[in-house]
Amino acid sequence: MDANTTSNTILVTGATGNVGGAVVAALREQGAQVRALVRDVGKAKALVDAGAEIAVGDLDRPETLDDAFVGVNRVFLATSVNPSAALQVENVIEVAKRSGNTHIVRLGAARASMEDPTIGRLHAQSDAALKESGLPFTVLAPQSFMQNTMMAAPTVTSEGAIYMPLKDGRLGLIDARDVVDAAVYVLTSAGHEGQTYTITGPVSMSFADVASRMSEGLGKEVTYIDIPLEACRDALTGMGLDEWTANAYVEYFDAFSQNLYDFVTDELETLTGKPPRTFEQFVTDFSEVFGGRQVTA
Repeated sequence: MDANTTSNTILVTGATGNVGGAVVAALREQGAQVRALVRDVGKAKALVDAGAEIAVGDLDRPETLDDAFVGVNRVFLATSVNPSAALQVENVIEVAKRSGNTHIVRLGAARASMEDPTIGRLHAQSDAALKESGLPFTVLAPQSFMQNTMMAAPTVTSEGAIYMPLKDGRLGLIDARDVVDAAVYVLTSAGHEGQTYTITGPVSMSFADVASRMSEGLGKEVTYIDIPLEACRDALTGMGLDEWTANAYVEYFDAFSQNLYDFVTDELETLTGKPPRTFEQFVTDFSEVFGGRQVTA
């Protein structure tokens, strides 16, 4: 197939990640033709089992990406938290321009701006590059994921405690499954070019609220314990995160603690026609992760 010829193939980057992998699976369930971009084919078994075609390439090396874009008309672009994230987006834009009028659907962050902490600033740089590219694009901009609370699963299980440096900061936490649903909807329907969808959960919650809802859903007492930022940084590096990544997350947590992300929108339901999942539903669905028990009515 000529590199400038498009089919109905959807390319998914970040396909071995939690969101990217779920997008691949959901697209395949709808019968879409999906190509999953991976750096290590040895990690692609679940993607092959889902029926995806596998392409090997590295977002840091645009010269490795051309083959992955052959016959592609839409791309789901997700990058990890890393210092090269904005450059990786620019690399994808470069290859997408060479391959044709490829529509990029990018996983961003809610209300990202150049005044944000590092992670938000990288998202803002990426959004700007996409908007200036001349390519058709859509940005999905979610709030922080409910699934991020799973970082506290070991202490919730062993101590009934969540240790985070968020003070009384509130967040419109969104279930990552809703983000996947939104991505699949945009990738498989028309009319989303040039749009940014800021999607959140149904309510803004503090982590004291998170602990309270966990207590109810898990059938055991869970307490939120606020910790200093430095203690959080030490814990993250102790979990194996490199210094840059740990510092980037701590910056974001500091912003969260100042209520800079205390908002919700109705854009998910407007987009997909389905209301966002509640945190209560999230806790019920992932009860075993937190060492709890299912509570039946």
